[in-house]
Amino acid sequence: MSPRRTLLVANPTARTGKAARAIDRAMEALANVGLEPEFFATQPEGRTVAALADRIEREDCGRVVYLGGDGTFAESAKGIILARERSGIDIPLGMLPMGTANDQGRSFGISAGPKALEQNIRTIAEGCEQWLDVGRIEAFDEDGESLTSDLWFDNCGFGLSARILAQRNRDRERVARVPLVKQLYRDKLVYAGAAFSEIFKSMVGGPLGGQFSCEANVDGEVVEWVGLTDLVINGTILYGGEWIFVEDCRPDDGEFEIIPFRSHADWVSAAIKAHKRNPVTEDDREVVGMRAREFRRGQRFEVRLFHPQFGREIPAQIDGEEFPSAHHYVVENLFHHLRIVVPEDPHWI
Repeated sequence: MSPRRTLLVANPTARTGKAARAIDRAMEALANVGLEPEFFATQPEGRTVAALADRIEREDCGRVVYLGGDGTFAESAKGIILARERSGIDIPLGMLPMGTANDQGRSFGISAGPKALEQNIRTIAEGCEQWLDVGRIEAFDEDGESLTSDLWFDNCGFGLSARILAQRNRDRERVARVPLVKQLYRDKLVYAGAAFSEIFKSMVGGPLGGQFSCEANVDGEVVEWVGLTDLVINGTILYGGEWIFVEDCRPDDGEFEIIPFRSHADWVSAAIKAHKRNPVTEDDREVVGMRAREFRRGQRFEVRLFHPQFGREIPAQIDGEEFPSAHHYVVENLFHHLRIVVPEDPHWI
């Protein structure tokens, strides 16, 4: 019998205090189903992962449950993985998502937000588990020396979408300094403003347009793409909570999909064709002459990025957060690297 104690990982100061109310509700609901909750507050300056691993290694917990967005999911998952690597103790991760995109949750039928909290806790109490493949990304300098590495659980990407995220973060920092504007200019509006700004810049073209080329070695097969605006490596079936670029991808098959985007029209086409509620089938697209989404599937990706002389730096992101920019990356699929708690009949929503 595994211990019943449940570590609830969350940031009580998030969402201008709303998170604290959600934490109280979650603690009460977990107790009502006999999961013996213990609150574990996230810590600043990247200290959460090691502190959570230390707590797990006391061997009296049956599971970790995160409450929050993608960042809290990542910290909780990394804490579980670190504890397993250090001491062999392995426990699953349950999900109480509060974020907007919620790719990990929606890929398995788990809704986000306070209204879904009770149902998600019932799912955790039932205890059905599934493996999740985890991504490992490493960036290298021009001499081939490692700059940094990290784990990701949803997707990583390079180009326009990563640039929008970086601009959003800069804008969010500026907005936070102005009390009245901070109340009106919420996160979604900040993101929309950053997206409009960066898309406009990229449409100008030339070196400032942000286009780049890529040489990718996918499990030994070399492919080259030119004139890209974006490059995405996806792990879960959903991207951005709404799009399915590769319909037969699986989160536990030992492989990821690398997907190039060559223009704004390519993104618009993807937004239409790849939306999860799109009724148009692959056969329909062939009839009207729409090309199928180009991608490669594999376990290991060596990616080299090139931009024109005097061109813009090619930014990178993992799970919607900035990652150090480089021109050479290695991305690997870590097969069945994390246990997650899912509904008995997992399916995307």
